[in-house]
Amino acid sequence: METVLKPFLELLREIYIGSEVDQSWVIDGNPGYGLTATLKQITAKAASTPTVKGGSTIAGHTEHLRWSLEFAMAFYKGVQPSGSWDESWTIHEVNTADWEQLQEDLLGVYQRLIDAIKEVKDWSNPHLLKGTLALLPHAAYHFGAVRQLIIAVHKP
Repeated sequence: METVLKPFLELLREIYIGSEVDQSWVIDGNPGYGLTATLKQITAKAASTPTVKGGSTIAGHTEHLRWSLEFAMAFYKGVQPSGSWDESWTIHEVNTADWEQLQEDLLGVYQRLIDAIKEVKDWSNPHLLKGTLALLPHAAYHFGAVRQLIIAVHKP
């Protein structure tokens, strides 16, 4: 499993934190160009602006990712998670303090998740394995959505 786990963690890091070198597999190849660095460049107002009436916001996608990583953490603790995906979309608007806290919370749960994944010794549970692998496309999808929302929100 180690031969799969190391590249998996590198790709997940690339999405959330950015590449450590001028080469990437998923996002732009600039070091430090991941989701968390991108979010730091966005104001709370921009993060709270939907591009269409009733549409999702950058803050909403950020909270959804934070919630989903917390949800995944339950598996690594040996607990069947409970909750509804609807819960993960309750945030639409944030003020400056809430926006900064949400970003810190996302980074914190990401770091705890990485530690938890590294601790797994038994990957025989198919839900644990599939859920872990699903973290990559899920994060990439939402990072892409955030990138598109940034373009739309900053459009003149």
